[in-house]
Amino acid sequence: MVGPSRVHAADVMASWAPAVEPPMLRASKRQNGRAPMRHEADTPSVLEDVLTDLAALFALCVFAGVLFQRLKMPPIVGFLAIGALVGPNALGIVSESATVERLAEVGVVVLLFTVGMELPLSQLARLRRTMLVGGGIQIVGTVLSAAMICWLSGIEWRLAVFLGFLLSLSSTAALTKVLVDNGEFATPHGRFAMGIAIAQDLAVVPMILLIPMLVGEGESGGVVETLENLALLVLVLAAARLVVPKTLALVARTRSRELFVLTVATICLSMAVVTAHLGMSMALGAFLAGILLADSDFHGHAMAEVEPFRDALASLFFVSIGMLFDGMVIVASPGLVIAALVLVVIGKAAVVALAGWAIGQPSWIRLRSGLLLAQIGEFSFVLAQVGGGSGVLPPHAYKVFLAVAVLSIASTPLLHQLGRWIVMRRSSAEHPPVRSDEALVDHAIVVGYGPTGRTLVNAMRNLGLPVIAVEMNAQTVAEERARGVPIEFGDATRSSTLKGLGIARARMLVVAVNDAEAARRTAQVAKHIAPHVHVLARAAYIGEAEPLLDAGADEIVPQELEASVEILARTMRRFLVADDEIGRRIREVRQAAGTFDKCAPIAKLEASRIREMLPGVALGVYRVGVGACVIGQRLGDLGFRNRTSCTVVAVRRGRENLAGITQDTVLQVNDAVVVIGPESQLDAAAAMFTSPCHLADRDASVAAMGAHADDTILKGPPA
Repeated sequence: MVGPSRVHAADVMASWAPAVEPPMLRASKRQNGRAPMRHEADTPSVLEDVLTDLAALFALCVFAGVLFQRLKMPPIVGFLAIGALVGPNALGIVSESATVERLAEVGVVVLLFTVGMELPLSQLARLRRTMLVGGGIQIVGTVLSAAMICWLSGIEWRLAVFLGFLLSLSSTAALTKVLVDNGEFATPHGRFAMGIAIAQDLAVVPMILLIPMLVGEGESGGVVETLENLALLVLVLAAARLVVPKTLALVARTRSRELFVLTVATICLSMAVVTAHLGMSMALGAFLAGILLADSDFHGHAMAEVEPFRDALASLFFVSIGMLFDGMVIVASPGLVIAALVLVVIGKAAVVALAGWAIGQPSWIRLRSGLLLAQIGEFSFVLAQVGGGSGVLPPHAYKVFLAVAVLSIASTPLLHQLGRWIVMRRSSAEHPPVRSDEALVDHAIVVGYGPTGRTLVNAMRNLGLPVIAVEMNAQTVAEERARGVPIEFGDATRSSTLKGLGIARARMLVVAVNDAEAARRTAQVAKHIAPHVHVLARAAYIGEAEPLLDAGADEIVPQELEASVEILARTMRRFLVADDEIGRRIREVRQAAGTFDKCAPIAKLEASRIREMLPGVALGVYRVGVGACVIGQRLGDLGFRNRTSCTVVAVRRGRENLAGITQDTVLQVNDAVVVIGPESQLDAAAAMFTSPCHLADRDASVAAMGAHADDTILKGPPA
């Protein structure tokens, strides 16, 4: 059989559509029907035009962000839409598009710099299995699948591989926005999707390094050049890893915010210049610089200083991409754009599902994660610009790619809702019904085995209370079962699962999952099956509490509210506010929040924090030594407080605390005596319990102090 014919990138460009000039060149030649451009020497007028365009773009970005936020869509989509509206292919409002694109390139540098700072090695280690196995399968599978389809369609192999690179990346920004807005960032499908997204972000680095191999005239020459550049880059990174921490520590000691910001900017831009000089992307250097700072002690400070610049300049990047969007491509080739969009969404979702299957994720996680990652990512725009400038990607293919990318990102919220709808209405269970121990009666069912669920289950097991947990992470269930934990795999939103866990015989159901919709559904199903069961649910935000109460939950613990209550209590205790006053303030806070007016017990002042709360006052614990003057003496006869200004508050004898400390308490050898008093007097108090004395001296001391017996010994239960 004769294989499909091969064509070069130039032939594809010519066959798909008339040649289109690169954006920079087109922007410089375009006049848009206006008067001729001012002379370059007219600097103030040019600067005025640039500032006017930037002011208009930022204002439009604010408008688009607010509008799309209300529409529950990522602001990125709004930025792309604004760019398409004001760009040369639509209204042509922006006159200095080349300047906007230059600033957008800086925005990409800052964006990748902050992404690198968000990827410390410790975080990467926790997600290593998802990233290496799941991410590797997704990236390689998408690249090979896309490249094979393009190759069979007659496209040259270099362009086919490059298109595979573009399609393998998903929008981390859009994914994060959707997960956070729906309270699903820490859910199983949210963690899995974020692990894949991080792997994709890291894969941008080798993809950028491989671009010279795709555009080189000779393949061996491209490989040699890439390896040489990579070796030089490794040397630069090794040197930077030694120099950067010491430099930041030196600058931080100056306590100058301006110098710190300048240092961070210098590190970012220097690495960007190095990679650009080596023939790589400036964004790659910024990304690597961010990773250098990710594990440093100054990571949080640097992120706080850079984040405002990132958000502002990154918005310009998406606007500049939108300015290249040509709606006429959809009009001219609607079938091609729609077919490409459908293939991208279905194909990427299928490959992500395959990656989830490979690491043992249940079907519902594979489905939801696949749909969440089915769009084309913002870093694909970076690669597309690099490839477009290098001649790999034909101009018309670039325009089709932009159209598909914008539409796929805009569809992310809809795909998220579709995945939720399918999972909620799926009739058949993936695993057999849960079968719990029939002997479990009057027990607690804990839904979710994250930090909260794990803590609760372990505490109840230690107390001998009946408990069983249910979790959707198959790997966690297998590991905990091996440790003897009573845990089952299942979906608690299903009535069959709750019945198998003995919901009809249970005393309490604790919903400790991060998915607000799943928590609401679980409470609703539980109350329908067993109305007598007390349902205690956790909510991330106060706004999630009302739907949970409507679904049948009896008690809600909103993390947002409880964190504010704890901060309030700790702050007021720092100012030595009385416990009853703290309790009253907390009740007011809970009442203002709505239905949360039950005041939790206020923690008492810890003895270990007395010195912290009461400067100059401290606790001391001293053992009564052999031959000490206090042996056999009543505390009332020692005149302890008069002599040391300290007070005995507890005495531990053997393994027990004495029932009460009074004037008649008699001290014995090896008693552990707890003393509170001025820190400067604790040494004098210690001497009375540890210093030996002769019997005659002791009798004389007692006789001298008889008239001044201490009548201020603290009474009450021991500490």
